[in-house]
Parts: sequence; structure tokens; C-alpha cells
Amino acid sequence: MANDGILFIGFNQDSECFMCGLEEGYRIYNTDPLKENAREDGGGVKHVEMLYRCNYVGIVGGGKNPKYPRNKAIVWDDYQKKVAISLEFKIEVLSIKLRRDRIAVVFEKFIKVYSFSQTPQFMHVFDTYANPGGLCCLCSHSTNSYLAYPSDKKPGWVEKVDLFNTEKPSVKIEAHDNPVSCMAMSNDGTKLATASTKGTLIRVFETEGGTLLHELRRGANSANIFCINFNKQASKLCVSSDHGTVHVFMLDSPEKNSRSSLANATFLPKYFQSKWSSFKFEVNNHSKFICAFSQNLDQHSIIGKVDKSYLFYFIIDSNASDCSRFT
Repeated sequence: MANDGILFIGFNQDSECFMCGLEEGYRIYNTDPLKENAREDGGGVKHVEMLYRCNYVGIVGGGKNPKYPRNKAIVWDDYQKKVAISLEFKIEVLSIKLRRDRIAVVFEKFIKVYSFSQTPQFMHVFDTYANPGGLCCLCSHSTNSYLAYPSDKKPGWVEKVDLFNTEKPSVKIEAHDNPVSCMAMSNDGTKLATASTKGTLIRVFETEGGTLLHELRRGANSANIFCINFNKQASKLCVSSDHGTVHVFMLDSPEKNSRSSLANATFLPKYFQSKWSSFKFEVNNHSKFICAFSQNLDQHSIIGKVDKSYLFYFIIDSNASDCSRFT
């Protein structure tokens, strides 16, 4: 990503916008129609976080010439064009997550949570496993206040806490044998999807108790998973990887996902029992790119490709068995 000056790319909570962190600032784009909504120049930004479409933007400096010191987490007011909140630490900040009442600041081995207020109050700290990618999911829905992160108990485990009831024991999920490399939470916070550094399986859990709901196979060969996203109803899942492909899985209609003809042979390894994607399509791009479902028109899968902020649209057909690019 650094070769084209792009340090970060990600969607906002409802996928109606996507953000690019650049060596020379950041850009925010509307996805449909594609247009630039906001920009700030003057230094590198390695992480950008929106709060839906409101005027607050979370920023972490990075790159060759950081816009802000690497040990600061910034909340920028894009309406007033000034820093609204600045949190300074002794070590490097990796990422920042926002919801209307909380700010989560992610470091390599722990996460600090603050109130989202004019003078943020420190509220919680949670230890994590070595987390160089700054992984963290913070539910933005009003009905749930879940925070999920790589557990410090064991590589491949994930932990979920309720920020409104931290006295309640956390839910520890034995997600993978290898360290977690990508994770996503559904809009309402009821489901959590994870992938490991191996990148062959995506597992979906219910967040309340950590029960495994789906084991989905992306492929047989290892891959670097770039992105996982649920649709608004958490009935579909899309996954992008460095193989230049996007896989789409049907969670509410698992019979539409592919399976081996030997899936019912109990004497064979679990590989043959896996649920494969309902379909996949090629993006023909091996730089980092992201994918999400349109919230307004659910049959659309949106592909945001890092290469010059290029955007692709694909239509999923009514039978959820194929898709076609239409622009």
C-alpha cells in the first residue's frame, strides 16, 4: 500500500462512505454516487475512523511524515476544522474506534476506553495478545456496547466485553489455532466473524455466549485476509484477500453455499464438511482492497480498491448464486 501513498482504507459503520489514510493526509468518499466528501492535507495518516456521517473523524498519524505524533489519538471536527479531542500517550497508537459515547484507543498489547466527551474520562483498559494491526471491533449500535479484541489468554482467541456492564465476565472465544488477523462485528453487535493469519477459514460466532454459528472456507491455500463485512441484516458475509478475490457467503440460507459432495462422509477430515462460498469473483488486484454490502440496496456488493480509490460495483442476483459487474 505504501507504494501508492495509501496507508489505510476502510468503510464507515454503514458502508455509505470509505476513508483513505494517505502520506499527505486523508480523504473521505461517498460510495454511491462516488464523490469526495472531505479531505485534510499536511502529513501522513495511518488510520481514519468515521462515526457514521457525523462531523467527527478519528485520526492516527503515521507514514514518513506523520500529520500528528504517533503517540496521539485525535478526534477531528471536520465542520469546525479543528481538533476536538487529543489524547496523548507514552507509546505508539495503532488505531482508534468511535461510538457516540465511547472512544477506544488501540495499542499493541492493550486497549484503553474513554468517554466521548469534551474532556474524555478514562474508563477501562483491556489487555490483548500482540496486536500489531490494531484489531478491535466496537459496536456502534445503541442496543449493544460490545468491544471485541484479540484475547491475551492465547493466540487465536478473541475476547468480548460489554462496556456498559464490565463487571459481567468477558466472553472468551477459541476462534483459531493461529493469531487472529481480521475480524468484524455485525451492525447490531450480535455476530462476530474472525479469520487467522492462515486465512483459509472464517468463523462466525454469536457474541452473547461465543457459540460457533458458521465455519466458512475461503480456500485451501493460505491467504492474507484484507477485509470481512456483514450486510445490514447479518444474513450475508463478504471476504477479500490477497488472492485478488471476493467470496460471498449466505448465512441465513447456508444451503446456497457450496459444499463437497463428500460432506456427509463422517470418516473424512473436516475439510470436506466445510461450507464454501456461494460464489466468488475476481478483482484482479493484489494490493489491499476492501469490500462491503450496500445498506441501501442490499443486492449490491461494494468493492473499494486501494489503487487510486477505484470503486467497483457488483450485483448479486436474486437467487444469490452469481454476481455481475455493472460499472
